Amino acid sequence: MSLSPLRVPVPLSQVSSPSWLKSSLSGCVSPTSLTVSTLMCSPAENHLSLLYHLTAVSSPATGSPAFWVSGWLGPQQYLSYSSLRREAEPCGAWVWETQVSWYWEMETTDLKNKESLFLEALKALGGKGPYTLQGILGCELSPDNSSVPTALFALNGEDFMEFHPENGSWTGDWPEALSISKQWEKKAEVVSKEKTFLLSSCPQRLLDHLERSRRNLEWKEPPSMRLKARPGDAGFSVLTCSAFSFYPPELQLRFLHNGLAAGTGEGGFGPNGDGSFHAWSSLTVQRGDEHNYRCLVQHAGLPQPLSVELGEPGTSQS
Repeated sequence: MSLSPLRVPVPLSQVSSPSWLKSSLSGCVSPTSLTVSTLMCSPAENHLSLLYHLTAVSSPATGSPAFWVSGWLGPQQYLSYSSLRREAEPCGAWVWETQVSWYWEMETTDLKNKESLFLEALKALGGKGPYTLQGILGCELSPDNSSVPTALFALNGEDFMEFHPENGSWTGDWPEALSISKQWEKKAEVVSKEKTFLLSSCPQRLLDHLERSRRNLEWKEPPSMRLKARPGDAGFSVLTCSAFSFYPPELQLRFLHNGLAAGTGEGGFGPNGDGSFHAWSSLTVQRGDEHNYRCLVQHAGLPQPLSVELGEPGTSQS
């Protein structure tokens, strides 16, 4: 499978990935649940993207890493790395991907190099901190099979720098961007490695994952459902509709009252350690009226929308 010529880098606003500005812990489970007021869970990103979310902190808490990475294939986290373990490790369903023996050693070597770069960059900023340096590095294959590189950076949560692989330069308006770019551009091998990664290694890895494990990306797991009630304020109850262990992440939950739409409630959505997701939504109702409510769920893994009654587990029906 050949690659067409390079296209322009993707602007930050178009990067289809979980928000790297929210990344605050290492590991295979995202540290925060995304609050979704309508419980229409965030759209699945393009399966033809491979993005690495990198974070370095100048003053890590005791026992916490100074640097960590999560790797994403479309909407699925497939890799984690931290400065504590210093090994790239597969996440979720990607644990079972059949890979060449040296693949994870290659990922580890690359991420150790990124760790050194990021920690050197923090030192170049001096002692004013504390600082949090983050980046999204990766690539996307467009419908015409061209490779679109992404290399964007943030400092303390603010976009401040990007890398241009076509000319091997980092640019940004902040003084800190100049300090870091000078630090990195001093080493010719750093520029060469970043260009090679974005323009060659990344798209080739993405193609390899697609060829070896397309089943992972096409995986559909219907949710297990439950609707429960608990006491609320005087005269009211709180109904909570929960969806467990589903994939892909798009899911819609809404409530019905005597068969009529009663809203979506308020809830949240988050990932599980095995690559699946969970979601929930709560609605306040009149006490004594709970059994007149149903939770309706729509998901790609279900042959049709599923109606869940109070206190009864909901399961997929063929």
